[in-house]
Amino acid sequence: MDGKKFQLSSFKFINIKKMKIKILGILSVVMLLLSCEESARFEITNNDKTAPQSPVFVRYKPTYGGARIFYNKSGDKNLLSIDATYQTKKGEKRWFSVSHLAEYIDVYGFSTEEPHTVQLFAVSNAGVSSEKIEIVVEPLQPAVQQVASTVRCVGGFSSFYIIWENGLMQSMNLFVDYEYTDTNGVRQTKNVIYTSRESSERQFIRNPDFAGNLPLSVKVRVEDEYFNSSAVLDMGNIQLIADEKIPKDKWDFPETNDSTIVNRAGVRVNTGIPMGFFNGLEGRDYFMIDDIIDDGTNTNYVHTRSRGRTGMTRDGNVPWNFIIDLGEEYELSRIITHQRYLNVGGNENSGRQDYYRSENVGKYALWRWDEDLQDWEKIITHIITFPLGLTDRQYKILGRQGDLAWMYPENPQFTKPTRWFRYEALADFNNNYTGGGCNCVSEITLYGRKAGN
Repeated sequence: MDGKKFQLSSFKFINIKKMKIKILGILSVVMLLLSCEESARFEITNNDKTAPQSPVFVRYKPTYGGARIFYNKSGDKNLLSIDATYQTKKGEKRWFSVSHLAEYIDVYGFSTEEPHTVQLFAVSNAGVSSEKIEIVVEPLQPAVQQVASTVRCVGGFSSFYIIWENGLMQSMNLFVDYEYTDTNGVRQTKNVIYTSRESSERQFIRNPDFAGNLPLSVKVRVEDEYFNSSAVLDMGNIQLIADEKIPKDKWDFPETNDSTIVNRAGVRVNTGIPMGFFNGLEGRDYFMIDDIIDDGTNTNYVHTRSRGRTGMTRDGNVPWNFIIDLGEEYELSRIITHQRYLNVGGNENSGRQDYYRSENVGKYALWRWDEDLQDWEKIITHIITFPLGLTDRQYKILGRQGDLAWMYPENPQFTKPTRWFRYEALADFNNNYTGGGCNCVSEITLYGRKAGN
């Protein structure tokens, strides 16, 4: 009896399996036919020299240094794209193209707000263009001027940052020239260039030769990918603030899962926030504060092995906290975070490796212990900017440099005195800084001044 049941269930399983195979076979055939049909659409019309119908202009919307042109397109089966061109005052022809599925086309790169003539037309699969329609558009101010109007420079702790906005997210180059007096009293001039498509950008400029709290002068020029340029912006004198690297020789940290600290009165207090788990795999907790940066030729980083506040592996692996006893009370100014570079076997030609990838922390919060409140006070939540479109070498240079964040970037100042500092990892770089896979940090370095100085 049991044998018959087994045979019957086996028979049903085999039939179901065969049915699944048949269904998959049918779906494969259908997909093949659709693919052939789509290919045939192009094959049949590739040699068709018939010009498609011109798009019908509907309206345009002025944009910074450009225009968004809306149109109605024909129902031609051989339609490939809608294109637009215009000619600059220097006689250069600029060409823009969108898929036949699009409902508008953006043109940009105009150097003035004067009226510009744009030619709009359709292109077939065979590369045949329709009759061109001339449209006169009046753009808003050139994009470089719009971006230039948002540029600001803010001086802070032995560094300064430049900030700007780029609403259209066009590729923009910022040329920054700055003069300063170095630690030897010699006047120096430096030039840096930043390229970005981000809607808003903040770039820190730091130099080990910046001397204390002496001012420096900054000039900025904005240029787009079409070589349109703004005037040179004189940002004036930028005042710096002197701070120092906090020595790590007196630093210590609680045991794993320990949520207690010793307050100023010498009383042990349960803060409710436990020290994280950092000895996973090849990681070691003390590597995070030993002044040695992981460069791929060594193994020098913490590794949580996906254990967060609960300590559960692969379950709730963020947030996690690294709590530091600074040994004495300090007023904090800034932090530099270094990511893990490579697990093992690196060399000078290893390229980008782990920089700006999921196992590294991309978003974190900083906290100080407040003796008056007897509680943790949040200082800032910071996102490590993920630079787009760089070469492996450029990613490596930025990663080696480390990410700089001021404690109060909008209003540079020191924190209130504290002996206990907490670094809280919130997310990796994935999915717009929402991923929970961040296991590693190589090193954190704090700057500030001893309390009372």
